[in-house]
Amino acid sequence: MNTPFSVLARCEHKNVEPSTAAAPTSRLWASIKIDPQGGGLERERAPLAVTLVVDTSGSMQGTPIEHVIRSCEILVDLLGERDQLAIVTFASHAAVRSGLTRVDTTGKTQLRRALHGIAADGNTNLHGGLEVAAGVLMTAPAGLRRAMVVMSDGRPNVGLSSAADLASYVTGLKLAVSSLGFGISHDEAVLDALATAGSGRYAYVPDPALARIDLARAALAHGGIVVDQLELKLEPADGVELVRLLPTSPLRVGGRGVTAPVGDVFVDEGRALAVELQLALGPHATGRLAAILISGRAPDGTVHRTSASLDVDIRTGPRIVDRDAQRDILLVRADAARADARAQADRGALPAAATILRQAAAWIDAIDGFVRNDGSLLAELREQLEDEIASYERKSSDLERVHQRKASRTYKAQSPGYTPAARDCPAIPAHLVGIAGPVAGQRFELATDNTIGRSGSNHIVVLSHMLSRSHTRIVFLGDHWMLQDLGATNGSLVNGKQVQSCRLADGDVIKLGDAELRFTMG
Repeated sequence: MNTPFSVLARCEHKNVEPSTAAAPTSRLWASIKIDPQGGGLERERAPLAVTLVVDTSGSMQGTPIEHVIRSCEILVDLLGERDQLAIVTFASHAAVRSGLTRVDTTGKTQLRRALHGIAADGNTNLHGGLEVAAGVLMTAPAGLRRAMVVMSDGRPNVGLSSAADLASYVTGLKLAVSSLGFGISHDEAVLDALATAGSGRYAYVPDPALARIDLARAALAHGGIVVDQLELKLEPADGVELVRLLPTSPLRVGGRGVTAPVGDVFVDEGRALAVELQLALGPHATGRLAAILISGRAPDGTVHRTSASLDVDIRTGPRIVDRDAQRDILLVRADAARADARAQADRGALPAAATILRQAAAWIDAIDGFVRNDGSLLAELREQLEDEIASYERKSSDLERVHQRKASRTYKAQSPGYTPAARDCPAIPAHLVGIAGPVAGQRFELATDNTIGRSGSNHIVVLSHMLSRSHTRIVFLGDHWMLQDLGATNGSLVNGKQVQSCRLADGDVIKLGDAELRFTMG
């Protein structure tokens, strides 16, 4: 039976010296890569059973709830007859607006009817919403990929409310979870933790009008899962001790090693782990440092297992670096450093946060042959670190810093969700004309969704240190164009006014760092 995923384990150094009396122990990092393979890469999207978990607390009154309802209606149109959709709302209490409904012509009518009449009032019982949604998903027929998408603009204040407690609860559900955070007041730590625990994606939605695109991406991504409920079992050899596993995950320690949940593997996104080992290897050690077993469940319910091992040469002499392993390890370690920096910033220790990120940037800069902004994953991460360092060191207002922090959480170093997507043509053509700075005299045609920034991953690249890695997004929403600032250090200005998001009009002047552009329709 073909396994839908591959496992590759490599040490940062291909050789280590045996232990001596002068140096009885040493440390070594290793990477474990789990990637999709085989037929899973070519199959169509798996049918979905999706529950929308909608915050209807008092803060969602008015425009926010109207846009959320409209976004849900658009998702109804995007799903097909093989899919099923349910709607759960939560405020002080949670309720089922619609159980799982087949998304055919009749079902779409029923779902739209269920969305009408939703009103916002009360507290924010996110835990209750998750609990009810999980119960609904338990009724899904076999063969459907079960997922929920949480949409909230606030902070949980009923039942479980901390990021750690809610993430632990989601982990126990063994269901896919993505999340959308609306506006400046939502708790991004909670919603990001939910998405991480549920192998989903967190999106920051500063303007509810932008929700429709992020909701569709969050929901449909779960149909691209190749294998879920992945689990790592690592058995260190004699003389080898596991010091740390990144990303941090709850460990179960047994007689022959440790076991940890890993998450899901998507068609376009694998998993990468970094392990730090302490070695005390005698001269007769074999070089086999650890045995690894990865198990996971395919869409048809079958369980697959793949094994690998961590091996090195034990000999004296200079250490030989495995460049690929080094890259994968640094991607994981730097993302962990970003989380540590956010924790420091949350305590008000901004200089400490910047110091942590400068150390991570130095790791990358020290790699032999590393080139800034060459389009690689590592170069993208290096630019992101630069922006986050600047954000911590810059004298921003509290509002600006909160916006930047939320936006930075959406970037994950190894997620393809942050690379340019297909270039769809909008119903209302538009373009940008450079009128000053590094873009003067240039013309840029706009697709349906566009990002602008200094790194090569953007649709429109502006080579200026005044712009952030990904600075601004311009998106077409059915009948109009919107601009969304992506947490840029220097902000996004429209007609001289700094904005987080705004509707664009023909002739608007957009200033991004030292680049000035005119937005033109037609």
